[in-house]
Amino acid sequence: MNRRRVGLCLAIVTLALIVPIPAQAQQAWIVDILANPSRFWNRTVTLTGQVQNVNANPAGTTRGTYTLLDESCPNPMTVRTSDLPPVGRTYVVTGVIMQDPTAGTTYMKELSRSEPGMSSVMLYSLIAAGVLFLGLLIAFVVMLLRPKRAAAPPAPGPVAETIRPRPQDTIRPAAPPLAPPPAPAPVPDTTKTTKLPPPPVADRTQVFTSLGADLVVEKGPDKGREFTLHLPVTTVGRAGGRRNDVEFADETVSKDQASIYYDTATRLFSIANESSTNPTKVNGQAISGPTTLDNGAMIEMGRTVVRFRKS
Repeated sequence: MNRRRVGLCLAIVTLALIVPIPAQAQQAWIVDILANPSRFWNRTVTLTGQVQNVNANPAGTTRGTYTLLDESCPNPMTVRTSDLPPVGRTYVVTGVIMQDPTAGTTYMKELSRSEPGMSSVMLYSLIAAGVLFLGLLIAFVVMLLRPKRAAAPPAPGPVAETIRPRPQDTIRPAAPPLAPPPAPAPVPDTTKTTKLPPPPVADRTQVFTSLGADLVVEKGPDKGREFTLHLPVTTVGRAGGRRNDVEFADETVSKDQASIYYDTATRLFSIANESSTNPTKVNGQAISGPTTLDNGAMIEMGRTVVRFRKS
């Protein structure tokens, strides 16, 4: 039984060790790659974003390039692939960052592409954990079902004679010693001054800085509300999904409708659509990639109409 149990444990450990768990690529942002491309050259990274423009090369084939846009900046990343994806879909793309020697630009060579969800690393990890748990459960059941050996009865021996003490031989226990008197309590010294620690310092109030632009709701359930833009990237949508900086009560607005970007160098604002069901329109025209916002521009999202105003 011992050899069988040891063999079962070794088989379980071997099975857990041979389950392949691939290494996970580094998760990166497009803004970091474009700001310092030499740091990422010839490195495998993973980007999560929305497909913008698709260009077949040669024409009529599935080979070519497409641009991927994430939430880090309004500038997309060019991706070369042999299987062009549809426009507007969000993917998790893993590839190698490379440099085009002729144009001097940075692009990604696609290795794999999948929709957001459970990654292969997590799937293999769950399989390995399940196999290991099943093996431990089997070993535990085998140990419980192992028959126990009955204990041998004690050998017969001579019966010991019981000796009862006589009354005159009984020894009385000695009385316990008396406890010492308690020590007197120390008298506090009133001549010394005790310094108390200083009170804790309250947290500093955060400074609210306006970027000099507002969103004024002209039409919809939130008509009359105003939202001041004060972040480099402002997310816009309906409550319930991601945590949006500007939230509307309109049910026709997507939970991840759009994002407004502020360029600190040019002091210009731009907006990019992020909804795959409800389009974002600027001055009546539907947009997909980043579009510059001028003073007084009208932004339509579902039944809600917002006016972009610079102060």
